[in-house]
Amino acid sequence: MRKERKLRLLTAAVAVPSSILCFTNYWSLVGLVAIAIGLAGYNYINVVLEGSRKIHRFFYIFAIPGLAVAFGIFIADPIKIVAIYAATMGFGFFLSIAFKDPNETIERNIAYGSLGLWYLSFNLSFFIAVYHRFDSIYSLALLGAIYSYDSAAYFVGTKWGRHKFVKRISSGKSLEGIAGGFVFTVVFFFIYDAILTPFFGWRHYWWGSILIISLAITLFDTVGDLTQSVFKRNRQLKNAGILLPGHGGFWDRIDGLVITTPIYFIILELLKYFHLLTMKG
Repeated sequence: MRKERKLRLLTAAVAVPSSILCFTNYWSLVGLVAIAIGLAGYNYINVVLEGSRKIHRFFYIFAIPGLAVAFGIFIADPIKIVAIYAATMGFGFFLSIAFKDPNETIERNIAYGSLGLWYLSFNLSFFIAVYHRFDSIYSLALLGAIYSYDSAAYFVGTKWGRHKFVKRISSGKSLEGIAGGFVFTVVFFFIYDAILTPFFGWRHYWWGSILIISLAITLFDTVGDLTQSVFKRNRQLKNAGILLPGHGGFWDRIDGLVITTPIYFIILELLKYFHLLTMKG
């Protein structure tokens, strides 16, 4: 366990600064999102479509990050984004029935392939939407908040976790860890805003919005983590991949982020509508 903690910290020390640099402009963020989605998609497809034809796996492995790039290119035209996703999904359906595979295999390719296009590509692409609709400050805040929650939930849960949360799905998730993650997420937002305020002259987050966003992150990050745990538990897997030492695969690393990102976007829109969010200019 101690070795795993060291690996997690070392990996984070390299990955976090590298990710932050990608928020310097719009296209570097699109690239970061596409790479993250691509690596997570590689883990996901190899887990859920194990035993399928290579052509089916390769199609989704490339389509999942490719759609994120299309999302970034056509961000100002939602109709084109929807059309591209629909066309890609339709081609995936065609590809699934083009071979003489058993009906069970065809159903699995259609169901899990289509899910990957939405669950991974579309959901995480809302990172791009946050950057475009608001600015880099708000999109970077989400990355920092998710990292704070995940790290605090892991370390608090490992040390003080006594009451397991949905043990049948994840034996490592505890109520103490979830509570610790929430507290550290709130603290992160206050520190983040305190650091930014002298440079911008105004606060980005009202204290009430910090509590709302932190609660949403706590809920949906946990949902995302448990969702991925179901896939792994059903296949007797500890990790979805080995690309991130101490963290498992990329899918393991962003499982909460995938579910939380579109929720964060919706909350920002609602806060803006009710004039509870400060916007640049």
